[in-house]
Amino acid sequence: MDYEPEQIEYNGNVYPGCRSRDFTGGWNLITLERLFKDTYGYGLNKVIYSTPDHKDRLKILVDLVERRTGLSDFGIYMTKMLTVDALFLNEDRHTHNIAVMTNDKGQFRLAPLFDHGAGLLSDTKMDYPMGQDPVLLVSKARPKTFCDSFTEQLNIAEEMYGRPMSFTFKYRDVKKIVDQAEFYDETVRQRVIDIVMEMCRQYAYLMK
Repeated sequence: MDYEPEQIEYNGNVYPGCRSRDFTGGWNLITLERLFKDTYGYGLNKVIYSTPDHKDRLKILVDLVERRTGLSDFGIYMTKMLTVDALFLNEDRHTHNIAVMTNDKGQFRLAPLFDHGAGLLSDTKMDYPMGQDPVLLVSKARPKTFCDSFTEQLNIAEEMYGRPMSFTFKYRDVKKIVDQAEFYDETVRQRVIDIVMEMCRQYAYLMK
């Protein structure tokens, strides 16, 4: 799913953001947390974090979703999601923004990946201030899907469900996309490019 830069006006202020086309096509997006609360009366997040072993956490998530929805290969879907999150340092992936699509017939299908707003060290006010070397800040980023290490999450997923994706983009491709966000100043745009290229170096095995 493609995103485009967008400036959002709210209460007299203008904020940088992004937009995508409507991908629902008459279906409804339902988060895993909501799906399990509606079905069983408790959230999936509670089930996951009551399990100590990180590998078991992912297996439980995948097995429960497949059992509830009838979808197959949800483990591959999760591995793709965790790959993208690791490469772009999305710190805010949890059961409130992992979702499936459903319709009025009770059918389910996989949802596009969405909500990457906490990626690329975007919290420049507190955790990752401008003016500091972003490459040095990368090691501070932590996920919250089922453990606090991007590399551990990805290693577990690949071990269990394989390595379903790789990437072919280069520096020029990243720069071309980033430069389209002209309402960010050049310092911010170059910072994003530097972060992406650093993650490409760290996960070089994913790059073709």
